[in-house]
Amino acid sequence: IRDGRVIMLRLGGSIVQAILFANIFASVSDEKSLSRSLADRVALLTFGVISMSIMAVMKTLDLFAKEKSVVMREQMRSNYSSLEYLLAKVVAEIPLDSFFALVFVTILKKLTGLRTSAVTLVKTYCLMTVASVSLGFAIGSVASSSVESAMSLGLPIVVIFMVVGVINPSGIDLEDQPNQVLKWLKVASPIKWAVEALVTAEFRGMVFGEKDRGRWGQLKDLPKMGALSFVQDGEQVLRNLGLGDATYSDIMEKLAILSG
Repeated sequence: IRDGRVIMLRLGGSIVQAILFANIFASVSDEKSLSRSLADRVALLTFGVISMSIMAVMKTLDLFAKEKSVVMREQMRSNYSSLEYLLAKVVAEIPLDSFFALVFVTILKKLTGLRTSAVTLVKTYCLMTVASVSLGFAIGSVASSSVESAMSLGLPIVVIFMVVGVINPSGIDLEDQPNQVLKWLKVASPIKWAVEALVTAEFRGMVFGEKDRGRWGQLKDLPKMGALSFVQDGEQVLRNLGLGDATYSDIMEKLAILSG
């Protein structure tokens, strides 16, 4: 651990973000109705993935760019190969990045009423963090040796992956397929796979407790617009979001491939 100050700042950032998200999406609570919190559950999981992914990518780019000139000089002296350097960085950096994701998830689970188990949340966020670090390594390897150029290249790529990775709240028409470029961008986005894995785990098997309160109670709490309007249960939520046939394990396999 070379920079304790940066580590403490990242740790504090992870804690503050978890507390902030829990307060912003306050309807995701055990004390409040499931149907009223549908949109907030999707948003909470999505913003959590985006924030942790950006932190992992930006940190990796910064570190990779600072070390690139030194690494190239030492490789010219045949001190070690590129593969050996990458393996060493994986061993050194990924456990620490996964720790920040673990802290974030632990606090988020404690402060909210997410249905997804703590184990599933930890697995998904940690694997997403690994995939984001791998993305940072890939971007940093083609950028020049300056931190500014690495960030200038990395930030637009992360934004693109974020845009193609979020779930459209108006719903998805499975018959309206994206073009090939957009399809490949979606495949390469760790944000997309992490969001879909978490949303699938959260809504699969969800049953609204308001069914015992009468028809008016159900209608009053349900969203009135978009893909979540007047849905009956979690399975219908997933169908409207284009994830009706999705399984958590299959999505995680795709995320694992991106992680290398």
